[in-house]
Amino acid sequence: MKLPDMNNVYVTHKGREISISHHRNYGNWHDEREIAVLPDKDKGETYDITFYGRSLDSLINRLIEVRDNIDKESTNAK
Repeated sequence: MKLPDMNNVYVTHKGREISISHHRNYGNWHDEREIAVLPDKDKGETYDITFYGRSLDSLINRLIEVRDNIDKESTNAK
């Protein structure tokens, strides 16, 4: 089985690791764009995944949403 082309960028915000990816598998016409906040396994979290579209505006808007959610969680944790 051929593995999909994977293209990941990792960044952090307030101690949370975020993966921005675009996965392609041309054989199955699989094309997925996602932003994943990686889980804090010590807290029993799971992946928080947000999908974005083909445009730069879509990516930017979803990144802003992810950032704002992390900021909100950080504020509520205090």
